Formats: sequence, structure tokens, C-alpha cells
Amino acid sequence: MNGREGGTFSRDITKAKNGRWTFYDPYTVLNMGDTLYYWTYVDYFDGRNKLGYTNDDKSFTVTEKDIIEGPSIPTRKPTQSTTGQPPITRQPPTTRPPPTTEKIKDCDISITSFNSGIRSCKGQLIFSEDFNNMDYAKWNPEIKFAGEPDFEFVVYTSRPEVLRVADGHLSIKPVLSSSLFGHNFETSPEPYNLGPSCTGKLGTTECSQEAASYIIRPPVASALITTKDSFSFQYGKIEVKAKLPKGDWIYPELYLNPKREEYGGNYQSGQIRIAFLPGNSEFSKVVYGGCILGESNSGRSYGMKTFRRTSSWSNGFHRFAVEWSNEKITLSVNDNIYGHIYPPQGGFASLDSQLNLEGCERWRNSNSEIAPFDKEMYIAVGVGVGGYNFPDQDMKPWSNDDPKRQKKFYRKKSEWYSTWSNESALEVDYVKVYAI
Repeated sequence: MNGREGGTFSRDITKAKNGRWTFYDPYTVLNMGDTLYYWTYVDYFDGRNKLGYTNDDKSFTVTEKDIIEGPSIPTRKPTQSTTGQPPITRQPPTTRPPPTTEKIKDCDISITSFNSGIRSCKGQLIFSEDFNNMDYAKWNPEIKFAGEPDFEFVVYTSRPEVLRVADGHLSIKPVLSSSLFGHNFETSPEPYNLGPSCTGKLGTTECSQEAASYIIRPPVASALITTKDSFSFQYGKIEVKAKLPKGDWIYPELYLNPKREEYGGNYQSGQIRIAFLPGNSEFSKVVYGGCILGESNSGRSYGMKTFRRTSSWSNGFHRFAVEWSNEKITLSVNDNIYGHIYPPQGGFASLDSQLNLEGCERWRNSNSEIAPFDKEMYIAVGVGVGGYNFPDQDMKPWSNDDPKRQKKFYRKKSEWYSTWSNESALEVDYVKVYAI
């Protein structure tokens, strides 16, 4: 590992269970000879000061005995540090037998695969979340300043003022960042570092920012949770029952993102949008869904379909769905299909000059017409504000190519913030994924 980076798994364990602070991943399979490299960081409050303790550059190699009998790492007795550090007890990781990849009896094998190649029957439910609690074995909150490719005007956090689960619903409600991080957070010249919990790229503006001249910190705090560390799939049907947020320049982030970005970053590996809706009252009668092929305006719009109604899509819960196969992407709301996206002859790679796309040569070399949508993707659920997801038009208080765009948006706070309310939260009832 390169220093104290996030690695394949990265999670804050905020509560002890049965007296132990435990990370559990229900999907990963460990085989004999696999080596885990890991580090831990512990926050401890002694009543006066918040102290931090690190344990870096650790490793564990799986042996045959671990697979047959369970891990043989001895549990250390608690020790008390002279610095006031609380007792630390280590619990061996739990290993599970690998899932079968043999032919499944008495069913039609699906083209769907998940978690690096696990197969299933057609119609089988392979992922389900009803949000009866916040299951951190499934969902990992992003903690970072937003950046490319959308440059939304947001700092993502897991603070309960923004992210919570109650009454069987996930709720993500954007708030002013100064209400969480202090007065003048946006314009203070003092560096603000998100610390080791940052899920962005360490050493970049995703983890630390300071204001200077026309550069300000994001005026909005929001949340984004993903299954990147726990669940990803290739082909299938995903359905999200949700109530979309209201308020100027707010939008839901209901996405499928590439697990490994094998074709490159900044949408060169694509993105599938389950539902996108501007929260502005004049825009909210048209919901969008589809695929993003690149960060250019044409790459963002070519694969998007729309469904118009006479009232706002933010009124009440709706079932937004995407069925993604090796031939096409189909979009629906409440079981009403409103769009199909087929790759043209020669695949999406044939659109490179027409749409000013990057990475198309890698798509072409994949020998898949549906590329870049031929790799596993994970689920992302969040709320964004502003940034590149709004094309330039007269009503918008910023221009996408203006380096002062975030500051100009902030200066218009009296206009857009007056439209925000308790209805500005994204509420999600469930997320389900089926094999096709």
C-alpha cells in the first residue's frame, strides 16, 4: 500500500459489537496464499483531548489451516498504554468458503455476474437493501471534497445532520457547510483537512482545501454512499424506490459507477444513471436516465433519455429502474419503459469523433459493442448540488468553464437557498438488484 491509503476496503467502525471493533465484509473470498496488507487508526477521547493512534504496515497471509479451521491468529490480551490509550483487543478475521461457480441446478443461468464472477439464476434477487438500519457492511460513505468530473459544489460527509436512516428510509439532506464546519468555512484561508477518514485521493484537494482569492470551499455539505467495497455486478436489473429532492440546483445521485475504471477515469469507463432530476421547480417535470459516455457536453447527453409529466417528479415516491444487458440499456419508471439505449453499429467506440470522446480506442480493443458498459459496476446513492451536471443557460448563476463558478454560486445563496426545505432530502425506500 502507498502510505495510509484507502485500499480495497476502507471503513470507519463507529460502534463496538460484543465488546470488539470489527470490520466484516460478507462478499470477499480469501484463498490460500492471499495476503492482506492493512493499517488501523484509532480516535480516542480521554475526556479532555482527542488522541489518535496508528498501527501501520501490517500484513496477514491466509494458510490452508485458516480456510479449514478458521484463522489461527492469537487474540492478544488487552494492554494499557502509558499515554492513556484505551485497551486494544484484536479479533481474527472471519473466513468463509468460496461461492460455487459450478452450474446451478434447476434454473436458467443468467448473464448477470456479481462480485468478480459469481453467477446466478435468471430473476434471482442478488442484492437487497430496505434501510431498516444503516448497514456499513454494504454501504461506505464518501468523506471528501467533490472534484472531477462533475465538480459539484459539495463536501461529502457522514455527519448525521446530512445522512441518516429512520422509519425504514434512507435520508440524505444537503445543508450549508458552514452549519457543520463553522462560520466562514467557505472563505477561511486556514487549511481544512478531512484527515485519515478521507476517502478521496490523499494529498489532493479531495482531502484538504483552503480558500484564497476567488477559490472558496464548497458551500454545501451532503452525503454519498456506495457499495464499491461490498457489491458490484455486470448486467442485471436495478430498481430504486425513492422520493427525489426539491430545491434549486439540487439533484439525486442514483448511479452505477465502474468498479475499476478499466477504460480510464472521468467517464471514460462510463456511468449509468438510474434517475437524474434537477430540483428546480421549473425543471422537475422531466426525469432523466441513461448512460454517460464522456465528460464533454455531447458525451453527457447522447445516452440520456427523458420522461415528461405534468407535475413534478419530486412529488411522492417512484420506482426508478434500469435493466442493463450486453445488448442494450432499458429505462423505466413505475414499470413504464421510457427509453432504450442501443450501441450503434461498431459499438459506442464508433462515436469518438462525433461526440468528442476519450478512451474510445480502449473500448474498440475490448471487442464488445456495449463497451465501456461491459464491466462490473457498483451502486452509488447521494445528493449533489451544482457543478457540471447543469448545462449553461440564462438562469444559472455560474458558467461551467468559469474558474470562479463556485464563488459565483455562493454569492447567489439568498436566491437558491430560499427554495430549500425539508423536501430537499433524497429519501430512498429500497434498492434491489435482480439477475436477468
